[in-house]
Amino acid sequence: MARRGAELPPTARMAWSRSIADAVIAAASAGGIGAALSCVIMIIAALGGASDALQPIGLGILAVSAVVAALFSALLGPALAAVNLARIRMYLGAAPGAAPLRNAVEFRGQASSSPLFPLQVTLVCVAGAGALAAIVSGILWAQEPDAVYRDVTLSSAALVVLTVLGVLVCRGITRNRVAPVLADLPVGSVGQRDAEETILPDTRENRRLLAARARRTSTPLDNARSVAGWCLAAVVVGVGATARLGHDPAWSWLAIATAVLAAACVVALIALHLARWTQLTRLPGVLRGSPTEVEQERGRSLTRDLRGQMLATMTLWSLAAFASMGLVLGEDVVATSSGRTLGLLGILVLWVAGLSLLTWLRVRLERLGPLLREEFGYDVPVRTASGDSSPGLV
Repeated sequence: MARRGAELPPTARMAWSRSIADAVIAAASAGGIGAALSCVIMIIAALGGASDALQPIGLGILAVSAVVAALFSALLGPALAAVNLARIRMYLGAAPGAAPLRNAVEFRGQASSSPLFPLQVTLVCVAGAGALAAIVSGILWAQEPDAVYRDVTLSSAALVVLTVLGVLVCRGITRNRVAPVLADLPVGSVGQRDAEETILPDTRENRRLLAARARRTSTPLDNARSVAGWCLAAVVVGVGATARLGHDPAWSWLAIATAVLAAACVVALIALHLARWTQLTRLPGVLRGSPTEVEQERGRSLTRDLRGQMLATMTLWSLAAFASMGLVLGEDVVATSSGRTLGLLGILVLWVAGLSLLTWLRVRLERLGPLLREEFGYDVPVRTASGDSSPGLV
């Protein structure tokens, strides 16, 4: 795609809400991944006969990851609602039909006519969980009168009432305060259409074309990351499989070797991730020189690639923090409960500080995005009806 002209720049509210939403998505994703990995660790430990050593660590990671995943999944609805409201404010006052607005809608999607819907979904889910807790505790209270069952039942019922009231308040705000603002937005900027994409018929030829473009725009670094990831998965399984042999002095070298290989794979993945950052940040300089056709294709999806890389960095940082917290919660990691508490607080502070820095960098990227798309062009993502995708036009 050739240069497409100017794009409506994001407001400060848009940049921050979108960046915070990405941080929430990353934390929730890391929590889900951590919970799954902890289950895998405990299964491998049981099969390898090392459940006494690895199961406490797995349970610690599972506890931290489950709590974080539940908390940030609940925050996802408010975060997306904030993005929808910021998008409305961003489009308000733009010139109808002008290229800046058209390009912004192409990349960000239309302003939602029901911007608080994600928040309402979250409230409904919380109300459902509260109702289930109230029913279960109410049955137990009826069978055995106890102050704990009574308090849980009444608290859960109050939570249901509050969340239902919250849903009604959201509907009232949408009808009385948001609807008049939506009526003032430019024509074509309001609707339910998300970011623009092209959907091709699900045919063998289209899948072949998308796969060919993916191979053409991939780099050796992408292939190395895939190999390192698969090697790490294989080595983790090997660590669990050889854990029982590690108790035998004759086979202890094998357990040590697999553990060293796992650490080497982790270091390699971190190095490749940083190398990917270097590759993406150097691409604008290459594009301003004498780029090849493939490099021009990569430039037209640069801002999406940068956002995906930032999201992956947030997820990996959160996953490392949750795994460290799970390790601290393990039975034999620290000697005292005070040491365990200090360790958890220290990791929590580091995680919050790192995630805040990454969110700030994400804001900078959000503000820089329109300039990059204006200079290097932008290709609408293409996918088939079954989901096979490519980051740009073939």
